[in-house]
Amino acid sequence: MKSLNLFNRTLVCSAVLCATMTLAACSSTVEQGKYVDGIHDVSAKGKKSLITLTVAVENGHIVDIKTKSQKETESLYLNAERLLPKVVANNGHEGIDAVSGATYSSNGILRAINTLPRIDGSQPEYVTVGSKEDSADENFKLKWSIQPQLGLLKGDYYFQEARFRQGHMGSVTIVTDRDNADDVIFAEFNESGRPNYYTRLYQDVPKRMSEYNFSMGKKKGTAWVQSALTMEKLMVEQDKLTFEHNPDFDPSLRNKLKEPNRLKYAGIDVVAGASNSIQQSMVPLTAKIHAQINGDGTNEQFYQYAEKLLNAKGQWTGVTAMLRLVVNTDSKQITKAHYDEVFADEKVQIKDASLKKFYRQSKYESINYVEPARIGFNVMIDALNIHLQQGGSLFLIDNLPATGDTGSYAATGFTKRSDSWDIYLHQAEILYREMRQDGVIKQHNKN
Repeated sequence: MKSLNLFNRTLVCSAVLCATMTLAACSSTVEQGKYVDGIHDVSAKGKKSLITLTVAVENGHIVDIKTKSQKETESLYLNAERLLPKVVANNGHEGIDAVSGATYSSNGILRAINTLPRIDGSQPEYVTVGSKEDSADENFKLKWSIQPQLGLLKGDYYFQEARFRQGHMGSVTIVTDRDNADDVIFAEFNESGRPNYYTRLYQDVPKRMSEYNFSMGKKKGTAWVQSALTMEKLMVEQDKLTFEHNPDFDPSLRNKLKEPNRLKYAGIDVVAGASNSIQQSMVPLTAKIHAQINGDGTNEQFYQYAEKLLNAKGQWTGVTAMLRLVVNTDSKQITKAHYDEVFADEKVQIKDASLKKFYRQSKYESINYVEPARIGFNVMIDALNIHLQQGGSLFLIDNLPATGDTGSYAATGFTKRSDSWDIYLHQAEILYREMRQDGVIKQHNKN
């Protein structure tokens, strides 16, 4: 009996030991929460003001952080506020660097998090951190897509443009289904910097597919195009062209990431950084188009064709070609023409290493793209637009820039034929056949 009891005690001890070892193993693999549960307001000094954050903690882990109050330089604080999701993911401020250009505001945020009450009652000393300079695009995490819809797109065409806020030029293109004017099938907003813009680089430069979005994204943590894409998606999905103001909107907090101002229009999450453009340009212009649709309608038709360019192996080169034509159905004349080549959304998708830096941009709108024919790509396409508006043939383009080999930059301003013209002619044939079949365009000579 004694030996049996000894055996039983041995089993019990072994079970307890195993359970203890299992718990120890679990505790070594599962991160333990370190903060006191609840909603906490924490504060610390930034550069110009006291920064107060509202932090939600569940099971010892930070689950949400919002800025409650601050009076920092707004653009700098918007940049520093990019740290908040990092703190949530990290469950604390430890090991997080300040944002370049917003070091004081960054440290104010991180210092405030350091004061969050801990389960063990400790209060670690805060050590001021510096920033790691972002290396151009390597650390650029913002995402958006500027890829055009592939294939054929056609419908009733509406367009409005007007200058706003010191001279920026906003424009909206809306295409509706021919058989149902209430069905929005395409929406596109663009904006060009005003002629006297404080940064000379972006004077009169379109923002949608240029370097502007990267420049703005690095400074403010959001890109202009993101708001445009958000609104365009809403218009197409909901067939919606008119919007009501958010009743809680406070004009004194315009374009600032402060609730309720984060929602500039009821039910629409407009990304900060382009809210002025949306409010002062896109919404008024689409309202005009809405009135036009419900009034006299339009006598212009929109035709677009887009395709991915392939290499000899049948692989996508990372470039998408797009031709867009607008034709007046009364005169059967082309009133607007635009050809462009759009680079992929990610560098890895672009096969030519020399072109990778132009990802999420297009040849026409990029500031830095250099056409091999040694003439501005935008100059070529602007000349095409004028040529067609004046009644020129879609196919007889030999008088346009970079349509022939000259070898003499001094004599002609370009040196060789641009490969883009051959792609254009291919797409022009596709759209021409479609327009002729629809009976909306006169015959164009090919020789």
